[in-house]
Amino acid sequence: MCKLHGGHPVKSIKLLVLLSLFSYSFASFSKTIIVSDIDDTIKKANSMGGIGGVWHFLKKKPYEETRDLFNEIKKDENDHGEATAYYYVSAAPSFTFDGDEWIRKNNFPIGPVILKTKDNGGETYAYKYRTIKALLQKEMMEDQAPKVIFFGDNSQHDAKVYYDLNNEMNLNADIYIRDVSTEATFFSTTLPVVRLPGVKYFFSERELIEDPFFSYMSPKLQDLITTQYKKQDLIPGYTLDTLGDRLKAICEGKSIIVNEEVQKSCKAEGKTQALKYWAEYYHRY
Repeated sequence: MCKLHGGHPVKSIKLLVLLSLFSYSFASFSKTIIVSDIDDTIKKANSMGGIGGVWHFLKKKPYEETRDLFNEIKKDENDHGEATAYYYVSAAPSFTFDGDEWIRKNNFPIGPVILKTKDNGGETYAYKYRTIKALLQKEMMEDQAPKVIFFGDNSQHDAKVYYDLNNEMNLNADIYIRDVSTEATFFSTTLPVVRLPGVKYFFSERELIEDPFFSYMSPKLQDLITTQYKKQDLIPGYTLDTLGDRLKAICEGKSIIVNEEVQKSCKAEGKTQALKYWAEYYHRY
């Protein structure tokens, strides 16, 4: 029998067994924390649409492809012996809908839903930053270095909240932001792109198929996303309106005087360009 490191063979073997058990226990208690916004991230809400967004908000339709991805994240982590915790943090007032029921009804991974109330409210950035930091600090009391994944959108402050928390708390988190403002997706060299460094923006779930982070995405989900992409039905139609409004505003910004005639002309130009960029996006993959 070979002696290990010159020590007693039986004792050395016992030590290796104990170290293996310790490593297994440590891996088993590793945890992945997923923090997600709700409106315009996992629920179609048209936050950029002003009064026109009320109808979509009331319909409360989910992004089904993102829902399926969330469930596959949970399955993959669990298959590798890691626990998962889902938190849904929204600045929507708590009286507008039952968040816990919506998550359950639409088959998202179950987790606490935190909505804004008169007690925890305030300006959206401060509310979200404070709320998410507190829940992460609580989680880190049990696991000092959990894996953290953020999901949000760029209709308001999600990207900045996640970016700042990631830097302050040294999280090394993965940050995914749905581009509902249309400002983070490249459409033309003449249009500025607004992005924070280290943040992954996506205009549709089709882009997530290309992300190595989601290499475990099932063929079934990939096929579903690809089919919806080919049908040009993956992105809500109101996002096309948002793009048109953005292009209209850029057009008007080039005029010294913005009168009714200029507004009408820029609206038509914005709509035409938006349709062009929309079609081009749906032929990228």
